[in-house]
Amino acid sequence: MVERSQCKLGESLWSRAGATNILRLAPSTWAVIALVGVVAYLIGTPLFGLLLGSITDTPPGVSPHFTLSSLAYAYGEYEHFISLRNSIAFAGLTATLVLILGGGLAWAAARTDSMVRHFVDLFALAPILIPSVVFVSGWILLLGPKNGFLNLLLMQYFGVQNPPFNVYSFWGMIWVATLQELPLAFLWLWPAFRAMNPDLEEAALMVGASPGMIMRRISLPLLRPALLSAWIIFFIYSIGALMVPLMIGLPSRIILYSTEIYLAAHRVPSDLNLASAYSLLVLITSFLGIYAYRRSVHDTARFATVTGKAFNPRVTLLGRWRTPVTAFAVLILLLAAGLPILVLVWNAFMPFPQAPSARSLELATLANFRAALAYGPAVRALVNSVWLGFASGLIATMLGVLIAWSTVRLRRPRWALAALDQLSTLPIAMPGMIIGVSLLWFYLMVPLPIYGTGALFLIAYVTLHLPYAVRICASGILQLHQELEEMGRVAGASWMVVFRRIVLGLMAPSLLASLLYVALRSFREYAASIFLAAPGTEVFSVLVLDMWDTGNFSTLSAYVTMVVALLGTIVVVFGWLMRWLGGQMTRTS
Repeated sequence: MVERSQCKLGESLWSRAGATNILRLAPSTWAVIALVGVVAYLIGTPLFGLLLGSITDTPPGVSPHFTLSSLAYAYGEYEHFISLRNSIAFAGLTATLVLILGGGLAWAAARTDSMVRHFVDLFALAPILIPSVVFVSGWILLLGPKNGFLNLLLMQYFGVQNPPFNVYSFWGMIWVATLQELPLAFLWLWPAFRAMNPDLEEAALMVGASPGMIMRRISLPLLRPALLSAWIIFFIYSIGALMVPLMIGLPSRIILYSTEIYLAAHRVPSDLNLASAYSLLVLITSFLGIYAYRRSVHDTARFATVTGKAFNPRVTLLGRWRTPVTAFAVLILLLAAGLPILVLVWNAFMPFPQAPSARSLELATLANFRAALAYGPAVRALVNSVWLGFASGLIATMLGVLIAWSTVRLRRPRWALAALDQLSTLPIAMPGMIIGVSLLWFYLMVPLPIYGTGALFLIAYVTLHLPYAVRICASGILQLHQELEEMGRVAGASWMVVFRRIVLGLMAPSLLASLLYVALRSFREYAASIFLAAPGTEVFSVLVLDMWDTGNFSTLSAYVTMVVALLGTIVVVFGWLMRWLGGQMTRTS
């Protein structure tokens, strides 16, 4: 009896001590744990919904009946492997071409005396200002076999009987997807080329090595981790792409795996179980890609060429090749941004698609703009996209700055900080359509009345774009020396005052950059929005796709022209504001 009472007393003292230790955790520890909980909820709910949908055959909101029939059908039919093969070929070829062209442009901008370095801002803005649905529809208007702008031009001026180009083909899909991802490749690889220490290259040049040998034997091996990781990211993006497969592949009967997911979710009646089963394979492929990406950048110390010693990247003098390289960059920029916008603006003033001529100018009209404004959901979709974009940008930036500050400044608790860092980057491996399908399933199943409301869009957009907000905010925090915060605490200011007055105050340009970037990416997000849109909650990207399906290209062009002009104005205003804040901070310091 004595021993039993002593055991009970020991257990009581242990439980009290454990509870006391938990209560004595530092406020920063509680904050990190809370952040882990929020991010885990954002990531965990779609994963749970996706898994549950794939192993049941009942719709959301009904008592689940567990079965493997959806998985068996998804992975047991031969035609599904054909679409998977098409997707792998499409993603592999697109990623390779994007890496070659984007890497060449990045090298020309960072390491040569060409004029490409002056186009860096344009390459950065191109993928943000031009939504995917706008870009793809622009190239269809350019290379369509019947009314394609370039085809009409060639047939009219060169007497060609048959259209020379047909965008509705497998190589047409790769062409459009490659141009669409080129700005991303440029932004991904440009810093890597700029950060290379030129000592090894200069040493090789001194012993008589040719520029080609230096590139092949020194530069490319040093860049191998960056190039491999970039290819993996481009492959993941291409596997999860939906707009090119829908707008180009589906009419030409080229079915990719992402198209199978879309058709399963949008058929009548819809089959979300099958869509979830399809999505699992894409999700696993993305996770494997992210694992390979982390392995490729894990041991990069032996490839490092940037040290504490200051250096300037060696600029290669192109000589007679300077003009051709610059002309090539201008051509790529024109193909990646200029032509799709120009053809949309031209069609916005035309009653029907046609090649430019003096006679066609006489047909110019503003009727398309009036028709676009009078179209029922047009204004509502624009308003929805604007407020959803800025709201998601604000929420993602608030979470991003807290996560970035915690992972950069704090040292404990290590397990929670490691989990926070891993979870906050996980959405990179989750394509938009996966988020859309899984959130649709989960919130139709749980008793929360947010399906068909803007709240569901906000959850999807914040989840998808949180990694970008964290990285932008982290770069801003790394520029602030920790002494500034320590001085504030020594002066008696609380953590909240220090964080608000010093950290957020000095990070204002980075915070605005994060808000604008996430807002614009949310505005142009289509893969998740297609699955979440409902009557009354239309958004711009989904509405443009619906307008495209109706075949009224002129009204669509007028609508898109007005929206792109609005986006351009917003970017200019925010750019001026960020430069002004940066100047104020420089003068203050």
